[in-house]
Amino acid sequence: MNKFLKAGILVASSVFGSQAMAANMQCYVDTQAYDHFTADHCEALIFGANKATAVFRIVGASKPIDSVIWKDAAKSCGTSGTFCSVSIRAFRTNKATATILYSDGTWGSASATASFEDGR
Repeated sequence: MNKFLKAGILVASSVFGSQAMAANMQCYVDTQAYDHFTADHCEALIFGANKATAVFRIVGASKPIDSVIWKDAAKSCGTSGTFCSVSIRAFRTNKATATILYSDGTWGSASATASFEDGR
């Protein structure tokens, strides 16, 4: 019984420990201003534009990343690395998700949402 209890505590601590150090996604919508990355969500106001570029990146990984599989709004990036740039349209929510494959064989996921308005 004692071995089972120790094994359970070990498994639980490894699960919660890996979640605490998980990578996350940041983004910005490219404008003529000095843009900066923000966590989980980014938005902008670009007068007269119907398209813009959203830039996503994976940060905060506590171990080496082998590859990133981009999905949803960022699916055109495929497995291009920890950065992804995509064209987005005004007044739409563009959620990018990524599966992060670490060099040690484990994986994680992250997402962020980008949007912009054209000033109408």
